[in-house]
Amino acid sequence: MNSTKAIGVLLVSALVGIATPVLAGKGFKYTYVDAGYEFVDGDKNNIKMGVVNGSFDTFEYVALRAGFKRGQVEDYPPPNGNDDPDFYEFSAGARGHYPLIKKKLDGFAGGTWFYNSINDSNISSKSDWGGIFDVGIRYKAFKRLELNVWGRHRTADTASSDTVLVIGPLIKVTKKLSINIKTSQFGDDDVYFAGVRLDL
Repeated sequence: MNSTKAIGVLLVSALVGIATPVLAGKGFKYTYVDAGYEFVDGDKNNIKMGVVNGSFDTFEYVALRAGFKRGQVEDYPPPNGNDDPDFYEFSAGARGHYPLIKKKLDGFAGGTWFYNSINDSNISSKSDWGGIFDVGIRYKAFKRLELNVWGRHRTADTASSDTVLVIGPLIKVTKKLSINIKTSQFGDDDVYFAGVRLDL
């Protein structure tokens, strides 16, 4: 991905942040921490990772976001096919949100910058960076069940662009703790996440 596209992703995120206060309202929590396990089922190799993501409703209707992933790439391509090198990814961005139906249905859109790297004693450091744009809804189907559905477009400096559909139920266990499950489908790789969300 060239610098023009990266700047475009960040500008869209900023515009969403500026525009949403006019339309926004209360109802859904946007200050929370997600932690769990993610498995990437790729065409060439698989990645198993621990994941921590934070969302902070710093401005009234705009949440700042940050994340960290760490894991291993299985069966890395030759000549290092017997190695399972380490994988790291950092991300940061913002998400604007507003109600479509008060306390029942929220719409959101945002932009995120990411940087990742693959490292091993037998592999020269390989890194990539780019942007993610996402747009979707959060729907409270029942008192303890929330359904999240969104489209995500990811562009990268060295990898090809990819667009996926992400679906994930959020099951409330206590007032602040929920079970968080989600999957990304219809893209180059299938991604599965299972973990917990703590509302702050």
